[in-house]
Amino acid sequence: MNFASLFSRVGATAWPWLAVIATALTRCNSSEAVPASASTPSGQRATQADAPTPSADASATEADAEAEAAPSIALMPRVYALTRNVWVRERRDSNSQWLGFLWVGGSAKLVDEEPKAGPGCQKWYAVKPRGFVCAMGKRATIDPDDPVRLGLMPYAPKLDTAWPHHYAKSNEAQRYQELPSQKLQRRREWDLESHLSRAAALADGGPPVDSTKAAELAVRPQGPVLLPKLPRTLRMERQRMRARSTVAWSAEVEHEGRPFLLTADYAWIPKDRLTAYPKVTFAGLQLPRDAKMPLAFFRGQDHAKYKRISDTEFEQTEQRFRRLSHVELTGESLRAGAHHYLETRDHGLYTREKDAVVPKLRDKTPWGAPLGDAEDTTGRTPSGRKTWIDVSVLGGWLLAYEGQRAVFVTLMSPGRGGVPVPGKDAIETASTPTGQYKITGKFATATMVAPGELVHSDVPWAQNFSGPHALHGAYWHNEWGEKKSGGCVNVSPIDGKHLFEWTEPAVPRGWHGVRWLPKKENATIFLVRR
Repeated sequence: MNFASLFSRVGATAWPWLAVIATALTRCNSSEAVPASASTPSGQRATQADAPTPSADASATEADAEAEAAPSIALMPRVYALTRNVWVRERRDSNSQWLGFLWVGGSAKLVDEEPKAGPGCQKWYAVKPRGFVCAMGKRATIDPDDPVRLGLMPYAPKLDTAWPHHYAKSNEAQRYQELPSQKLQRRREWDLESHLSRAAALADGGPPVDSTKAAELAVRPQGPVLLPKLPRTLRMERQRMRARSTVAWSAEVEHEGRPFLLTADYAWIPKDRLTAYPKVTFAGLQLPRDAKMPLAFFRGQDHAKYKRISDTEFEQTEQRFRRLSHVELTGESLRAGAHHYLETRDHGLYTREKDAVVPKLRDKTPWGAPLGDAEDTTGRTPSGRKTWIDVSVLGGWLLAYEGQRAVFVTLMSPGRGGVPVPGKDAIETASTPTGQYKITGKFATATMVAPGELVHSDVPWAQNFSGPHALHGAYWHNEWGEKKSGGCVNVSPIDGKHLFEWTEPAVPRGWHGVRWLPKKENATIFLVRR
């Protein structure tokens, strides 16, 4: 199953559809590693909000109609999600095409507070900017004070940050639907006593089991988490998380002497079976009109700085360009011996060309207009904001454009297999497909399942561009510019959020995801080159 078939489906129920998303993104990231050193998670405790936490809108789109200046979002008549995948339908019909969906913590503004009956639901509400939501039963409500909504809100994804949840790697962790008794823990976890002994030694300063200690899961135990009776469709029906699967979580409690974490789908998982992922803080660069190009990024490791001794000789200095840093270049390139050297704007120092990642501007837009200030006379200029993205698989970089001007640049991580091999399936070779595509679907978070039941929970800022392949944030590594994924285009969570909010189509305020409607709106062009 892939996104193409997903988008053609109608009448899907909530949880099976999430499984389709997981299948569609299968193998995008099937081999992960503990991130390189980075700052530790903030440890901010989730607090109850009076209103849902929406994703920010892209600029100047129909979704901006939601962002009215006057009363706060909490005071506007809205329909609120009480579970995952609350569909926004094209018509008042549960079998009509879905346009997008709401999520726990999300909502949509009502056009009319009076519902109407239709196939599959007696209470269809028209919502802005388009579509209809069924608010009958346990899936959605128009009551902002609904006790289920209020009970779930403190632990809903925080879409106003790059990290909607906290994240960790599973070490064969069991999942519990409720906080478990010790008897149930012993039955489900055959090695419980020996495991707890090892965990206690670690907490007392024993040797860490990985490069990031389990004790670094930073949110401190809080008071009781009083959850309401939960809708059946809210949780994954999964009893364990295989080793190297990832877990998204929002709160911690201590239960019968053992710390447990509340997962993104409101299940419980033992904290001592997890290894924290430090918060990845790498971010690309927004490019003003006077930005100096070209520039170079540095990936993999620190790289030496060189000074020029003569026309044919360079000398290595003791200084280094730090990994994941960048420097502006003058554009001058000199050859000396076996190497080419690029002059930087860092006090006239040089870097070896082979050490640098140098994003290369296109000469023309996808519709043939020259880059820069020259007039676009092609007659093929797209409407809307004219957004497009250019990715180099082997280069490990990404450039974003509006019309004839580059506006953003960053490092990205493509598939471990590089570019596709002729005659072989890109998925099987973990390659990133090359060609010209469009962003056809956007999901603020999406759970991915790879072969062998390897799960990546609530992956942020997913944007589909080709079948099972997507551009998305990755919280499980910090190795930007290097081949890391199963074929998807990985960017840092910060870059993922920025691009998610910048691309077209826009996600309306309060929604969790959309599909592209080709006859009604624009979509960002997505170019993938070698």
